[in-house]
Amino acid sequence: VVNALGESGLAEAGMEPPKVLLIGYSGANNTGAEALLQADIEDLRAVLGDDALLTVPAAKDPENLRRYLHEGPSLRIVPMPSIFLSATRRLVRDHDLIVLVEGSAYMDTWTSALLWYFLWATRCAHREGKPCLAYAVDAGQLRPRNQRLVRRWASTTDLIVTRSEAAARTGWEAGTTGRTRPGTPRSCSLQPSRVTGRRSPGGAV
Repeated sequence: VVNALGESGLAEAGMEPPKVLLIGYSGANNTGAEALLQADIEDLRAVLGDDALLTVPAAKDPENLRRYLHEGPSLRIVPMPSIFLSATRRLVRDHDLIVLVEGSAYMDTWTSALLWYFLWATRCAHREGKPCLAYAVDAGQLRPRNQRLVRRWASTTDLIVTRSEAAARTGWEAGTTGRTRPGTPRSCSLQPSRVTGRRSPGGAV
């Protein structure tokens, strides 16, 4: 697990660049969502450096995602099957940091399956001892069963950065106990200690 604090810390410690898994509903040809994904990538690059290996699973068509992201030595796109359990677990095991980048992360407006995908990635990260961050996400109304799942597994996330104060309140009202901070991709800049650190016994990252 990466403990160094950002690009300079990695270099000083002689560590390899971190491998980061970006979990979201990517590849659906949603221009707004892919633009937010690009902003998230820029923010992560600013903290972890250009050499950090970012992996973006395409929940829909990978070719759609390649319209917005250009693969290279430090960025790769991988397909995500509709039965996502095993594939997600393998990807989590292969990465140092898991980041939820889906705006509508904690809601089931369209389908519960997407919510379960995001929570499964969070659960896998928790079980594997990998740091997990939800970045620039939203929270909304949930069915009772899904509210219980969010309360259980979102609370294991090391840091949740919501899009707004209202989204943070919704998460708290749902019973989420993980560290939550209102903000936006631009107004709430990532800090290396929050990105790569583990939660201390007191709950801080």
